[in-house]
Amino acid sequence: MITTVIDQCLILLIFLVIGFLCSRKNWIHKKHMSSLSNLLTNIVLPAAILTSFNVNIAAYNLNFFVIIICISLFLVAFPFLLSKLLVSFTHMELALKKVWIGCCTYSNILFIGIPIIGTLYDEKGLFILVIYNTISNLFLFTLGIRLYKNDVNFKSIGPSLLSPALLASFLGILLLILDVSLPKTLTTALDELGSMTAPLSMIITGALFGLINIKKFMVSKNIYIFCFVRLIVIPGLVFVILNTFITDKVILGVMVLSAGMPAGATNTSLATIYSDKGPETSQYVVMSSILCIITLPILMYVLSL
Repeated sequence: MITTVIDQCLILLIFLVIGFLCSRKNWIHKKHMSSLSNLLTNIVLPAAILTSFNVNIAAYNLNFFVIIICISLFLVAFPFLLSKLLVSFTHMELALKKVWIGCCTYSNILFIGIPIIGTLYDEKGLFILVIYNTISNLFLFTLGIRLYKNDVNFKSIGPSLLSPALLASFLGILLLILDVSLPKTLTTALDELGSMTAPLSMIITGALFGLINIKKFMVSKNIYIFCFVRLIVIPGLVFVILNTFITDKVILGVMVLSAGMPAGATNTSLATIYSDKGPETSQYVVMSSILCIITLPILMYVLSL
């Protein structure tokens, strides 16, 4: 099982290196980042979200759904409030505080989560992950966008509900409830398109990483503090809290591992589209993706005790 975690993380790091080299070789230019990010968030990611709903809900009752939705809401709110509290004690500029909060709140649920959770917890685990991912996306593509745009006008959230990623989530939920399957050709096309999510998102992140000063990055205390909070503090506290009242080991395992995922590469795309902090955001994604090779197996060991 631990081999699966390491292999998946190493695959993502390969994509990061490819993006980094493309940036340094000027095969991907800074002016391309916004277009690539739009392609990811408006086409490729919605396809991955839609295909993730290809699960069977017949075996689950209403109580199960209520529990998973409540825990999912907690998993979004808790990192947001904790990181917001922590950055209030720092002297970072406001835009970087927003990036810190975003990267702490929205993790790499789909890209790393699906292969790992699928291997460990089978279909039930994947279904729990899909529900959590849907809740997380609801906040990412509404409040998350407001965060990166530094827009405090909550009346403007409405248009975000029509974003392709959320529309894909709503459509997926509808198809799931109605037990309707898409035509095989369309499903295959969406599968192929969605499979581009991890490579494209990490290539974009690696390319943005190629724009930064590597020496500064390696000695930045802020990056390591972030990784400590994202990869150790948050999942550790989530485990302590949920372990007190969650007896279902699959629910507990999926939620704790999800809480321990590295910063989601979608943060990089949103920061690129809605602010000028794409390169800075990539630092959090890169370092947390590297260090999770160590922290995720530790989490798996703790969960197995």
